[in-house]
Amino acid sequence: MKRLFVKKNLAGSSLFLPVLFILFLFFLLLPAIFPPPACAQDPAALRFDDYVLDQAGLLRVEEKRELASLLADFDQKTTNQFLVVILPSLPPATSLELYSLELAEAAKAGRAGKDNGLLLLILRDDRKIRIEIGTGLEEKITDGRAGRVIREILAPAFQRDEYYPGIKAAMLNLMNRVDPSYAPAAGGGGFPESDGQNLPFLPVLILVLFVVFFSLLDQRRLYRRGYSQTTFGPVVFRHRPSGGFGGFRSSGGFRGGGGGFRGGGASGGW
Repeated sequence: MKRLFVKKNLAGSSLFLPVLFILFLFFLLLPAIFPPPACAQDPAALRFDDYVLDQAGLLRVEEKRELASLLADFDQKTTNQFLVVILPSLPPATSLELYSLELAEAAKAGRAGKDNGLLLLILRDDRKIRIEIGTGLEEKITDGRAGRVIREILAPAFQRDEYYPGIKAAMLNLMNRVDPSYAPAAGGGGFPESDGQNLPFLPVLILVLFVVFFSLLDQRRLYRRGYSQTTFGPVVFRHRPSGGFGGFRSSGGFRGGGGGFRGGGASGGW
C-alpha cells in the first residue's frame, strides 16, 4: 500500500512541470491569440511621412496613392497642406476634438506663419469624422462649411461604403473653398468605372507570365547574336518612378511646415 502511494505521488509530480509549462505558454501567447481591440495611437508616435495615413485599411493601395498625389499636387501649387488620417478607433476615454487637434499639431500641416493646414480624421470602427482647420484657413472654411462637407458629402458616401469617392469629393470641395483657381493635374478626374477589379485574375496572370517569358527568351537569343539591349531588343520591363494615378505626380512624401491649429472645424459621423 505504501509503495502504491509513493508511485501515485511520483506520477503527480511528474505531470506537474509539463502542466505548468503548458499554462505558462498559454498565458504567454494569450495576447497573440486574443489581441486587444485596435485603437488609435498616441499622436506623437505616428509617422506623418505621407499625405494619407491609413492604419485601418479603408483604402486600396491605388486609391491611397492617387489621393496622396492629389494632395501633394495641391500643396505644390498652392502651399496649402491637406492631410487624411484614417484610424481604427479613438483611445479609450478620449475626446474626438482633442485627439484630432493633437494629431494636427503633431503633423504640423501648413506653412509656418500662414497656418494653412487641414486634417481630415476618419475613425472606422467608431464611425466618426472630424475636419480640423488651420487658423489661417478658418475664414475660408468655416465650422459651418466643414460640417456641411461631413453631412452632405462624406456621411452619405460612407453609408454606401464608397469611402474613396467620398473622401476625394470632400477634399476637392475644401480645396475649391481655399483656392477656387486650383485645377488638378490633367487626367485626374478619378478612376474609370472599370478599374481592373472585374478583370479575371487567372487569364491576366497567364498573359503577364507569357509576355515576361518570351521577352526574356528573345532577350537571351539576341545577346547570343551579339546585340546589346541599348541597340536593339525586345520590349522589357524597366523600373521607372511612379507618377501616381490619374495624372498627378508622385507625392514624394509629406513634410510638415509647422502650421498652427486652435480647434476650428467640425465633427460628425455616418
